[in-house]
Amino acid sequence: MNILLLGPQGSGKGTQAKRICESYGIPHIATGDILRAAMAAGTQLGRKVKPIYDRGDLVPDDLMIELIRERLAQDDTEKGFALDGFPRTMAQAEALEPMLREIGKELDVVFVLQLPHAVSIERLLKRAKIEGRVDDTPEAIAKRLEIYRRETEPLIEWYRIRSNVVTVHGDRSVNEVFAEIQQALEQAAVA
Repeated sequence: MNILLLGPQGSGKGTQAKRICESYGIPHIATGDILRAAMAAGTQLGRKVKPIYDRGDLVPDDLMIELIRERLAQDDTEKGFALDGFPRTMAQAEALEPMLREIGKELDVVFVLQLPHAVSIERLLKRAKIEGRVDDTPEAIAKRLEIYRRETEPLIEWYRIRSNVVTVHGDRSVNEVFAEIQQALEQAAVA
């Protein structure tokens, strides 16, 4: 099962992707985690993206596309994957489709986690305190949410034409959201 999760920062994409992966035995491919690991390790990619990431800007498409191509080609994606944080731009979405075809995969379902703007901000500020995330300043949060609205939100309609898109209201409990996701995955598996 090849799954893509879209939604604004704070919508619970990472939380739900982890639950999906645990339940279905597929890898969670989270670009944020991959980038933070590269920055922490001080790799060449990590040094390149750190100033971009810290400002709350999007990492350039070419770097993200190469990172995802490398990750999706690994053996553990054989039974599927949950993609979280990519694509974020139209260029990335347009690059993902042929990339998946090249490796003999396609998206089975695209989950769109919807969340009111004010709830996104509240959740991100809370996460910043709990996790000590330096990238979750009020200014960076506002910038990332604006970039999401401008760059990523249009992908929802783009995928609606191409894939099985399931909209989920992310402002409920983690268990309620996951129950809805599981129901959709069971229906997708039968189809």
